[in-house]
Amino acid sequence: MEDVMIKAIINKVVIKPKYDSYREAFEDMEQQGVHHLGWLNAGINVPEHLKCEKVFSNWSGSSCLYCDPIYRVSYSVDMGD
Repeated sequence: MEDVMIKAIINKVVIKPKYDSYREAFEDMEQQGVHHLGWLNAGINVPEHLKCEKVFSNWSGSSCLYCDPIYRVSYSVDMGD
């Protein structure tokens, strides 16, 4: 019997090197079909298996958007300015 190898193509989310605003970053994720879980400081639960990358951070680092480019899930954090 011949071994069969199954190949999967994963269409990862494309995260630009820089976004000018939270809104721009959020809308880009939304246009790529990313599901936003909500705000971490509002009590959402982020699954532990996610490998999220920072997509956007404001100048002070207090408001951030994170995304797992494989699972296509994002969440936000707002620590206030």
